[in-house]
Amino acid sequence: MTLGYDSKFIGDGIEVPLPKFDPKLARSVLRKPGVLRKGIYSDHLHFTIVMNEHTKQLIYSAFNMDQDKLRPLGSKKGKKSWTKDKDIGITNQLGNEFYKDRKTRSGRKIPNPYDRGHMVMRHNAMWGNTNAESDKAGKATFIYANSSLQHENLNRDEWRALEEDIVREFSEDANDRLIVFTGPIYGDLDRAVHLSDVSSARVPSGFFKVICYRTKSEKPKEKLGVKAFAIFQDERVLRDRKGAATVKTDRRYQVTISELEDMTGINFGEELYTRNPLFYHNRKARNEKFNVSSVPERIPVGAFQDVVEEGTDHRTKIIPLSERQVVINAAMIDPTGEDTKNEWVSLYNRGDSKITLKNWLMVDGQGRQATVDASIESGESLRLKGRSKGKLKLPNEGGSLILYDNQRSIIDHVTWSKFDMRRIKEGMAYMFERGQ
Repeated sequence: MTLGYDSKFIGDGIEVPLPKFDPKLARSVLRKPGVLRKGIYSDHLHFTIVMNEHTKQLIYSAFNMDQDKLRPLGSKKGKKSWTKDKDIGITNQLGNEFYKDRKTRSGRKIPNPYDRGHMVMRHNAMWGNTNAESDKAGKATFIYANSSLQHENLNRDEWRALEEDIVREFSEDANDRLIVFTGPIYGDLDRAVHLSDVSSARVPSGFFKVICYRTKSEKPKEKLGVKAFAIFQDERVLRDRKGAATVKTDRRYQVTISELEDMTGINFGEELYTRNPLFYHNRKARNEKFNVSSVPERIPVGAFQDVVEEGTDHRTKIIPLSERQVVINAAMIDPTGEDTKNEWVSLYNRGDSKITLKNWLMVDGQGRQATVDASIESGESLRLKGRSKGKLKLPNEGGSLILYDNQRSIIDHVTWSKFDMRRIKEGMAYMFERGQ
């Protein structure tokens, strides 16, 4: 079993060095020469942590995961009581006092909404050649240095879906060996947990996850694959614990490595920037190669296959919403009577000329499709209903629709939630934004 992060873990000659830091963040890195490896790295089974001495939470974890050797043995295996990393130092990491419920002087209980959010998830760390190795690796994750203040409605919902449905089930790799970087994202207006006038902790604005893997391509320069994600602790995410599906069906986007570097101050290196299939900085040659017309560019996640899809077609010729001639205008999501029979989706031609749609495609959040072959006059709408709606379904609890042209470029993307549907009456159409 390997203690600490292995930069060559993916194999096939691929090496992913530990990320570095911009000058401002470098001043916050916890340094303990002679105690931590190279003065900053705390090594554990399968992973390494770098700490922020000011927030007393990690800057990032670097984790190796062998999906082929996963041995999650049930809820009680791989668990232990939370402890502090002695090498990092007791006072250099938040303790349970910031996570436990508190009481007022009168004895009234004040629930604490923040969980000890595992950055290296226990079940994902539980891999090895034997059950004993797997169990030991799971227990190694129960250190406060591997946790961050993560709201329970995120930790037990969207973040858990990202960990389980994407990382654990990752299928775009060629050999089941992943490198994963995870950590908090801080903003200018972060919340704080106050224990007293002199004791408080900063709550991250959100969290990121970067997945590195061996692609199925045999081209030497395309062997390394990189996916990056960010989920923020915003009002919509924290409202309830019914958002796990939004990782797949809501307006959640993969982000670029450069965006993460801007938000965190972490430098992931030129190789990850080059191999990340999204673009941020304007590099003319690459943008021309992939027909990228605007940056930063984001890929809407409409279904699980969109999250991990390797192809570049979804990125071609994406144009700003305000410049699109055809948009998804409205939908009858909650009709009077039988839903399937009476649901419809409307496309609107906002351009100044007639447009013919040939072999266009509409896809819902579960991957169900409808082929669109029709013409729409300027200023007119096209309603997809009955047979023309194909297999599309419009769930009242929330969903999404993505419209592709015949080149499978994204033309429009809309979403709705259960909360949105409470605002309209049964039998009323839901109107989407037109980007005006």
